[in-house]
Amino acid sequence: MQAEHNERITRTGPGTPCGTLMRQYWQPVALAEEFDPAINPEMAKRPLKAVRLLGQDFILFKDDQNRWGLLDRDCPHRNADLAYARHEGDGVRCPFHGWKFDATGRCLETPAEPVGSRLCERVQQGSYPVLERSGVLFAWLGGADRTPPPFPAFDCFAAPDTHVFA
Repeated sequence: MQAEHNERITRTGPGTPCGTLMRQYWQPVALAEEFDPAINPEMAKRPLKAVRLLGQDFILFKDDQNRWGLLDRDCPHRNADLAYARHEGDGVRCPFHGWKFDATGRCLETPAEPVGSRLCERVQQGSYPVLERSGVLFAWLGGADRTPPPFPAFDCFAAPDTHVFA
């Protein structure tokens, strides 16, 4: 195989041919049990983790309404690393200037702004749909302007038959 062809089919970062293709499908991003405090005690204090998927960096968290959030790792304000964000139940707060985002990427607070500022209404952090199937978290990175496809009905995500054979 020529190096050019190898690059085309193996590079999955944003803007690459294979990356563009792979972003049209649901991709496994983590196991739900990684957020279980009984398995990982750190999750009791801070249920947030940095993840890398298809050459792109994100943060993954679960809010107090049991919604999964997958957000771009860089804060839209000053590109601070949201892997160090503070989990506050209804969202995550940037460690640099305190901007707060919910699981959908909606800006909830911009604390340094003057009273009456409407800046927060115009800020949207990159966010991506997440589904949980049989303990596996899947993300769709196809773009905010597109609707994710239905999750495939693979039999491996259905409970096994529990019939007892005589």
